[in-house]
Amino acid sequence: MSKYYDNLLPAALFLLSLVIYSLHWLTTPPGISGDASRLGLYAFDFLQDSVFPLYVYHQFAPHSLIIYLQSLVFTVLGFTPDALRGITIVGGALATPAIYSASRWLFRDQGVTFARRAGLIAAFGLALSTFFASFSGYGIEGALLPVVELMAIGFLWRGFRQGSWIAFVLAGLFVGVSQYVYSVAHFFPIALAVASIGAILTNRQLLSRWRGLLLATTVATLVALPQWIQFLTYPDTFIARTQQISRQSIAELPDPLPIITDKLINQLLMLGWYWDNAYNPFSNQSLLTPVFVVGLVVGLGATFFIRREAYIFSFLLMGIMFLPDLLTSPGTIPSAARLIPALPFIFILASLGSTTIWGWIEKNPGLPNWTGYLVLVLVVLSGSFRQWDYATRVRPQFLAADGLEWRTGLVEIAEARYIADHLDTPILLPSSEYQRAPLAFLLAEHFPYRAGGMNEPIQPGEVVTVIQPTDPDRPTTEGTPAAYLADEWVLLKDETVYFLPLIPDSFERLNTASSSIIASNGVLAAQAFSARWQGTSSAYIPLQTSFANNLNLVGYQSSNLTAGEPLVLTFYWQPTQKIEEDVEMFVQLLDHNQEVVASLHSWPLHGVFRVRVWEPGQTVPLNYSLPIPADLSAGPYQLRVGVFNAVQHKHIPVSTGESFHLVTTINFSPLDNRVPEFSTDINFGDIIALKGYTLTPTSDAAQVTLFWQSIGSSQTDYTRFIHMVDADGQIIAQSDTQLLYPTSSWPLNEVIIDERILTPIPQGDYQIYVGWYQWDTAERLSILSNTATWTDDRFPLAATAVASGE
Repeated sequence: MSKYYDNLLPAALFLLSLVIYSLHWLTTPPGISGDASRLGLYAFDFLQDSVFPLYVYHQFAPHSLIIYLQSLVFTVLGFTPDALRGITIVGGALATPAIYSASRWLFRDQGVTFARRAGLIAAFGLALSTFFASFSGYGIEGALLPVVELMAIGFLWRGFRQGSWIAFVLAGLFVGVSQYVYSVAHFFPIALAVASIGAILTNRQLLSRWRGLLLATTVATLVALPQWIQFLTYPDTFIARTQQISRQSIAELPDPLPIITDKLINQLLMLGWYWDNAYNPFSNQSLLTPVFVVGLVVGLGATFFIRREAYIFSFLLMGIMFLPDLLTSPGTIPSAARLIPALPFIFILASLGSTTIWGWIEKNPGLPNWTGYLVLVLVVLSGSFRQWDYATRVRPQFLAADGLEWRTGLVEIAEARYIADHLDTPILLPSSEYQRAPLAFLLAEHFPYRAGGMNEPIQPGEVVTVIQPTDPDRPTTEGTPAAYLADEWVLLKDETVYFLPLIPDSFERLNTASSSIIASNGVLAAQAFSARWQGTSSAYIPLQTSFANNLNLVGYQSSNLTAGEPLVLTFYWQPTQKIEEDVEMFVQLLDHNQEVVASLHSWPLHGVFRVRVWEPGQTVPLNYSLPIPADLSAGPYQLRVGVFNAVQHKHIPVSTGESFHLVTTINFSPLDNRVPEFSTDINFGDIIALKGYTLTPTSDAAQVTLFWQSIGSSQTDYTRFIHMVDADGQIIAQSDTQLLYPTSSWPLNEVIIDERILTPIPQGDYQIYVGWYQWDTAERLSILSNTATWTDDRFPLAATAVASGE
């Protein structure tokens, strides 16, 4: 009976957890998070383009285990939210029988009965945990980590107890596999090593299994070696997602100690009192029920007073697995995802204390033996009450909150459902919508191919369905999306998503009728209407820029530079061969002092069409809306673009060796309605014309405003001079300088206002001369005029008188 009990109970615990976790899944909204759907897109890339997700060098740092599992499930069930989230629900439910089995081997030295009770209490705690049940339904890889951790320690202690070499091999296998599950698991081998040393120091007899430990270490090293080579090559990837390298370690902050202290206090309060984490549905309640809080306190006491090897092992493992959240996530509020690795060991230590209490009750001669079972009853009742409280109070209150991704995810579902029902007509969708990972994932099954829209995928006159969201700027957990551009579209046609360049006036609406797209929660998600395509791609300015990763920049388009308005840009990229690593692109606008006044730095198309899956020779337009300050001053601005490897944390150089490409220099002149007091038509070398000037004398100075116009091209940056001379021809004041706009970059026919103040000047009458010369040779530009000849190539302005300042 004992054998059947030990075999059937884990299966029953798994089914119990699966039912509870599935109920959480079915009673929460159907939306999927950005992280989960992005993982689904990685699996999509693996299936469609054979992008193997072995290392953590992909954007947003996916891990390979869940991607391979998703690929297998998607092949059978398709790209559906149920398939995406079902993997982690099953994986999370498997942690319940795993914690039962691990506890049985961990506490085996205290007898079979004690070990079974500890395992059963821990299993019920994990199965009835609203925290882990909700997290398992997210569809993100962290939910798979507890079962892998528990399998590793279960086989490790089976090896310790029985000396089984197979058990040590399997323990090493699961330790190695953990490195491909989730980034926080990178701490697990370290924690396991420290905890094992603590157990051996407590019970030296465990050292007799040193051959098994060596075998487990060897197997774990071999399995995890590719991942750890990555860490040794790029150490930042050990604790950070690739887009957050050098931004996640608390140790890098100026004063980390107060943050660490506050977070540690919050972690302790989280266990038994209160957790202030508004994004998650289990916020505002403790992680543990009161029964487990008491059990954890007793378990900690038993660890320090009894000091058995299994107690020390569990305590050290739990404590060290708190460090990832404590040290690598800035802020004082604990992170749900980063606490998951410590969760199994919290329940193991709490079950240790609860089982100890059970034993004390049985040994009390004044109490019947059956009263000890009240501990298990209280565990089940308190967990069941937490489930009921979650279903009747927490979840409805959470779902009523606005601005959360659970609600915005409903919009993605609504749009995808409408699109799936209208595949017979080409569909135009704002690029900012498709770049939301949930929608891109949901459309993957119907539109498995992606391409740049430069090969005229749609013809003028063709009827299309246009979808416009009612709230295009709605936020998600990834932040507010890029500014919505009305003429920036993706085209859904013939199982392909085409990324179009900016095309003004691209369609003409056929009628005023529109269809409402309603989300599952009744919210109006978008409007759809029929239109006739009439757009044609405008010509772009060609470029011939090659980056070292075989990516070419072949052209660009730009709107006018205007203060306070976005600079709308389109860059046209073309790979010459398959790109081996994902990269980010950056765009910068710099002033004449080489200071950045505006910049964007992001993954292309926010990761939904990675450069690793771009086809060689295909041109992909990337559109940007660069925010420009409202107080932008006049002057020349350099527009730069570059490619950045986030893992190596370095720029991909261009063929010339520069770390960026200088696209163009843009001269910016604020709108100035001033007109000159005196008009002229003086020509300097058929390059620069003086259209007029204004003189404003003051008490001890003279303000000179010159209106220049470019009338010809120049390869030289000339210096402008203003000389004020007295009656004897002596220069009293002067200004010799190159303007903010170098003359070699003046746009043809553009008028540039040049304002200077000459000071200090004594009282008197003066003559002012202006002209241009080449700095290194002092050779002046000749003045060309049909009415007069200027032998010294300087033009006299009207005489001016400076009054006394007294």
